[in-house]
Amino acid sequence: MTVNTLIIYSACGVFQVTFTFQMSAYLKILQHRLESKGAADKTIYYHHRTVNQFLQDYNEIFTGQLFVEIMVASLEPCGFGYALIKGFKRNAAVFDIFYSLILCLLGPFIMCYCGQVISSQMERLHESSYMSNWYEEKPKVRRDLYTMMLMTIRPLTLNYRLFITFNFECFASVGTMYIT
Repeated sequence: MTVNTLIIYSACGVFQVTFTFQMSAYLKILQHRLESKGAADKTIYYHHRTVNQFLQDYNEIFTGQLFVEIMVASLEPCGFGYALIKGFKRNAAVFDIFYSLILCLLGPFIMCYCGQVISSQMERLHESSYMSNWYEEKPKVRRDLYTMMLMTIRPLTLNYRLFITFNFECFASVGTMYIT
């Protein structure tokens, strides 16, 4: 594996993790505002719409590449595993092959972990909106909060055209492909 490939692959992973932590922080702030200031704070709904738009844009731009990577990730370990076994039989230096095997297992884990973090934060935001005293609010505030609850019942996730959702369930299915 060349150094350029490693740098590009690492940069994409760092970008995904950075995006995930940023999105998670936004969702935690929304959750805290909802719990501390209550549903009457109008900025909550604006920020929720902004976060949803940000996640939709990310899904449109980048998840095609993530989908291809997940599909290839189910085959890569087989090739590297075979090369590792052959390297052991020949008593060759297998560190590079072992490193490549670990790297190709780490890629899908990072993608699926990022998707799981975003999904978990969206579920927590839904719990916070539902557990608030929405039934005691004024009708306009109640309507806004109810709209937000409806949007978070089936939260936006890191997914590829609703075909594949990147979460730990996806990683488990990729892991079973390694074994079979």
